[in-house]
Amino acid sequence: MSAGAVRRLKPLECERLQGFPDGWTDIGDWIDTKGKKHKSADAPRYKALGNSIALPFWQWLLERFAPYLPESPTMGSLFDGIGGFPLCWERIYGEGSAVWASEIEPFCIAVTEKRFKAR
Repeated sequence: MSAGAVRRLKPLECERLQGFPDGWTDIGDWIDTKGKKHKSADAPRYKALGNSIALPFWQWLLERFAPYLPESPTMGSLFDGIGGFPLCWERIYGEGSAVWASEIEPFCIAVTEKRFKAR
């Protein structure tokens, strides 16, 4: 590497910086909601991660809400991206407590469906 050159972060490094589990956006080949097949590629991963949230702060904030919420709370998430809010929520309140998510970006929909099993 030449002096002053900066290398591009890998998608895995971006996932880690945002607080997502390793490989969260690595969903392989995928099919969008219109049935179009897409090959696995880094570009949609970079875009989705760049438009996402950093999970550690939101995890911290949601933990602070816990004492003020009813027992067994559920959540829905509008324009959810790659599932950051449901992931944080379910880490605290358990699997299945994030009952729905909405998104318009095809790759983000595919990530959320894979990671949350299209519940």
